[in-house]
Amino acid sequence: MPLVDVTYDSSVSEEALRHLIDVLPDVVAEAVECEEEPWVGPPAVGDIEIRCRPKSKFDVGELNVTIEVRTKLFDSRLADKQRRADQIRGNLATVQLGMIGVWLILVDGAWSQS
Repeated sequence: MPLVDVTYDSSVSEEALRHLIDVLPDVVAEAVECEEEPWVGPPAVGDIEIRCRPKSKFDVGELNVTIEVRTKLFDSRLADKQRRADQIRGNLATVQLGMIGVWLILVDGAWSQS
């Protein structure tokens, strides 16, 4: 269950942001896939949550878009987390977003939903 936070600046068009949100679930699911949580196709309800927010005038940084992906820590993910973060960034290269940063955070946690 990845939780994804997207922060974007004013240079990102609404069209580019919509395209990002359309492709992001599959891009993230493919990148964090592991034996414990295999990617089995389009995400179902509760498989991924994406939140977007524009940068405020008090935010600091030169990147046009930052994407923070938090997902459950498994040894298989830990072993190649840099490759996984690079894969997310690389698979978004076709979306016209400017400079993108991806932060992959692996955490020990539990998820419940109803």
